[in-house]
Amino acid sequence: MRAQHAKKHSPWQTVLITGASSGIGEALAYALAVPNRQIALVARRKERLEKVAQAIRDRGGEPLVLACDVGDPRAVQEAASRLRQTLGTIDIAFLNAGIGSRGIAQNLTSAEAEQVMRVNYLGVVYWLDQLLPDMQKHNRGTIVVTSSLAAYRALPGCGTYCAAKSAVSALIESYQIDLLATNVHLVLVTPYFVETEMTGFDPYRSRRVWMSAADAAQRILQGVEAGKHHIAFPWHFRCFMTGLSLLPLPLYRMFWRLVRRGG
Repeated sequence: MRAQHAKKHSPWQTVLITGASSGIGEALAYALAVPNRQIALVARRKERLEKVAQAIRDRGGEPLVLACDVGDPRAVQEAASRLRQTLGTIDIAFLNAGIGSRGIAQNLTSAEAEQVMRVNYLGVVYWLDQLLPDMQKHNRGTIVVTSSLAAYRALPGCGTYCAAKSAVSALIESYQIDLLATNVHLVLVTPYFVETEMTGFDPYRSRRVWMSAADAAQRILQGVEAGKHHIAFPWHFRCFMTGLSLLPLPLYRMFWRLVRRGG
C-alpha cells in the first residue's frame, strides 16, 4: 500500500499492531506510517521489529517497539502497561500475530496444539483483555482481528490451526454483538492465500490466486475505512469455504473422499 493512502486514516493517531515483524502485520505498519502517527509494534523478534521501526521513522512516523510473545499473558500485560504509559489510549489495534500448523491426526502432539491455541487464540484474548477496558471507558476505538477462511470449515491437514481460528472468529462475532450499543468496534478479518513467512513464498504461484502481504494490508485498511465488520478475501475461496460450511457432514466426508481419489 502506498503511504499516501494511509493519510486518509487521520483520526488514527495511535496504532497497535501485533505480529508486526513480518507478513501482513509488517505490511500494515508500512501502510500506516505517516508523519506524527504513533505506531506500537509487537512481536517476539526484536531485531526484526527494529528494522520495521526504522522504516516507519523514515516515513515520519513514531514507532514504539514492544518485544512480546502474545502467547505469554504476563508479557502481554507488561507490554500493554508500557503502551499505556507511552501512548495512552489506542485508537485502532490490529491483532494479527499468528502461527501455522500442518499437523494431521496421525502425528498430532499436544505441545503443538497448545502452542497454536496459545498464540492464535489466547494471544487475541490476552490483548483484548488489555485493550477493551480503556476503549469502553472512553467509548471509542477499533480492534481489527485476523482470523482465517479456514475457520469456516475444518480442513484436512491443519485441524489445530482451523480449531484456533474458529475460536477466534466465534469470539469476535460474539463480542461484536455485545458491543453493538457502544462506539467500540471489532472487525473480523478472514484471509487466505496470502504470501507470508507462515505460508511460504513460491514465485510460481498463480498471481490470480495468491496475493502479497502488501495487497492484503490494503484490502484490510480499505475495508476498515469503509466501516465493514467482516473483511474476507479472496472472494473465490470465500465462496468455496462458504459452500463447504453448508454441506452436511456425510456430504463433506464424501467430498474429500472424491478429492483424494482424484475425482
